[in-house]
Amino acid sequence: MPTSTTKPSLTAIQQPKLAVDYQNLFETLPSRYVVVAADDPTFTIIAENEAHANGAYVKIKDVLGKPVFEVFPDTSDKFRTTGVNDLLESFRKVIKTGKPDTMPSLRYDLKRQDGSIATKYWRVTHYPLFQGTGKSKLLYAIYQATEDITESMATDQRLNRTERTLDEVLSAGLIGTWVWDISANTVIGDKYMADMFGVSVEAAAEGLPLEAFIKGVNTEDRPRVEHDINTALASADTFESEYRTINREGAIRWVIARGRIERDGQGKPVNFPGVLVDITERKLIENNLSFLSRASTTLSTSLDYRMTMQTIAELMVPDIADWCTVDMLNEDNQLQLVALAHKDPDKIAWARKLRDKQGPPDMNQPGGIANVIHSGKLEYIPRITDEMLVASAKSKTELKLLRELSFTSVMIVPLNVDGNTIGAITMITTDKKREYTPADTAMANELANRASLAISNAKLYDEAQHELRERTRLEEELRIANEDLEHRVDLRTNELEQSNASLQRSNQELQDFAYVASHDLQEPLRKIQAFGNLLETEYSQQLGEGKDYLVRMRNAAARMSILIDDILSFSRVTTKGREFSTVNLKTITQEVMSDLEVRISESKAIIKIGDLPTLHADAMQMRQLLQNLIANALKFHREGVPPEITLRSTIKILPDKTKVCRLEVVDNGLGFDEKYLGRIFAVFQRLHSREDYEGTGIGLAVCRKIVERHGGAITARSKPGVGSTFIITLPLRHRKGENLL
Repeated sequence: MPTSTTKPSLTAIQQPKLAVDYQNLFETLPSRYVVVAADDPTFTIIAENEAHANGAYVKIKDVLGKPVFEVFPDTSDKFRTTGVNDLLESFRKVIKTGKPDTMPSLRYDLKRQDGSIATKYWRVTHYPLFQGTGKSKLLYAIYQATEDITESMATDQRLNRTERTLDEVLSAGLIGTWVWDISANTVIGDKYMADMFGVSVEAAAEGLPLEAFIKGVNTEDRPRVEHDINTALASADTFESEYRTINREGAIRWVIARGRIERDGQGKPVNFPGVLVDITERKLIENNLSFLSRASTTLSTSLDYRMTMQTIAELMVPDIADWCTVDMLNEDNQLQLVALAHKDPDKIAWARKLRDKQGPPDMNQPGGIANVIHSGKLEYIPRITDEMLVASAKSKTELKLLRELSFTSVMIVPLNVDGNTIGAITMITTDKKREYTPADTAMANELANRASLAISNAKLYDEAQHELRERTRLEEELRIANEDLEHRVDLRTNELEQSNASLQRSNQELQDFAYVASHDLQEPLRKIQAFGNLLETEYSQQLGEGKDYLVRMRNAAARMSILIDDILSFSRVTTKGREFSTVNLKTITQEVMSDLEVRISESKAIIKIGDLPTLHADAMQMRQLLQNLIANALKFHREGVPPEITLRSTIKILPDKTKVCRLEVVDNGLGFDEKYLGRIFAVFQRLHSREDYEGTGIGLAVCRKIVERHGGAITARSKPGVGSTFIITLPLRHRKGENLL
């Protein structure tokens, strides 16, 4: 259809020669109208009436001559995302066809004078305007008639929301509704009603004969339901009945139907509306409670738990499960089938054969009985899918068998006794008759708790009987053992008395030895040294080469004297120890440095003393301990390297709240291989020759004995050519009256 390239006004339309002002008539019409030029894509506004201008929040003088989409831009989501403008498409359709185009519902938001956006819905019709006739006939403009349907749309939306809300409420409450036109025998039901009776939603909405719904009633309940309906139609105004329905998938649901009979003036029933409430959960809970009551009675009447478990399995079938098994761990920690029941008694032997063929459950499986045993928690699969069967089957033959069993739902609940999982009860439904729910899992857990208690009681009874049988024997054995113990105690007492006497003798001998070492052994040595000195002084020239022997004799005597002194010091650590008192280790260290002043000066040693604590100890032995360690560090230094010795300490609190001092004596001396750590604290053990370094090898042994007497420990870390760190751990305090050897 050709269009004009000019922009004529409405007054340019050739009008019949009648006394009618069409321009004025158009502008004063009560309905909303606007005219746009057919100058695609501009579509210039060439006329608008007051009704349209007022409804569009504009003034006529401000919009005439302007493109329509400049004045009224498209702000819809569709235009923003796709670029498609429904109004523009309608304009072009009119231009293309030359025929009117109606848009029953168009959302086209408009901008108010204050700049805010008004949500608007319109019913729009576009009419073509032609000029000329015949071949010169041109479509030059489009006449738009608009009707504001915003309020109507809002009302429709509210109604739709109300309907959806009602539908959701009914669905959430598991409620269906129906209306039965008795004369036409047509029952119209909602979607929930259709689902519960296993008919299509569409067919139920259009209406079905009553018989179509009766077919959805469980066959056992059907005669009773038909009788209740007929009774209500004949003599009652209300109807109520509880029964079971079967949906398309074969699942059984319990419902309660309530209705009202509407009769005509002669009392003849004409309509029968009502509601259907799903009470499956309530019935399941009632059934579960009834089962638990019967199970509790069974569990309390027998102390043979194997027989009890078989009885429980039989009670479950068929009301709770189509088949049930109970598995328990045996002494070898292997699962053993102890009970089995099936809704078909002929299949029990077959089921046992199947278990024997499958073998014991794989305890490494991530799911099933193995997972329940490991976790001690219930496993619940409301709907078993074919994918699950494929994943669990060990072979194609087993998969075929599992599919034939038609498993629907499963619960595996643990049997826990004294905090340990000792077995599991497995409940399975088949043929899509029932899917387990959370209410069933609560029942299963409660059953398992009661069964576990019964097993525990049975074991306690067995243990009590065994205890009673053993008690007499144990009492007799105890009497004999007591007599034997008294005899052995007497013997042991005698042995201890003898050992104590022997120990006292040993201690006395040690003290005697110390006395002999300090007097009797030292006296001959002093004479040897004195006579050696006289020989050297008065007969040195006569001795000749014998003088060398004399020197060796005197040196040997001196070494023996030192050795005797060291042995005496070692023995006196325990025999001559003093009472513990408060000792300041820093003061003791300074006194030791004063005693070793000459050796420190000769070796050019640097000694650093950190913060040292005050502790409860034998002051003399602490002095001996520190003197031995510092003297060793001075003695065993590297050639040409002045000794550097550091004393430092830290305080630590042990788990038993005891405070201890960790004392470290660090040097930069020769060091030693730590594989000799076990030797250096033993008596007479040396890591260097006597020719290189003087000493008897007792100094560190004395240190060890002093530390042990104080309830502490001593060790060392060392590296050859780098130095050593001696680590002493000592308690800061000792309990009053504590006697440390």
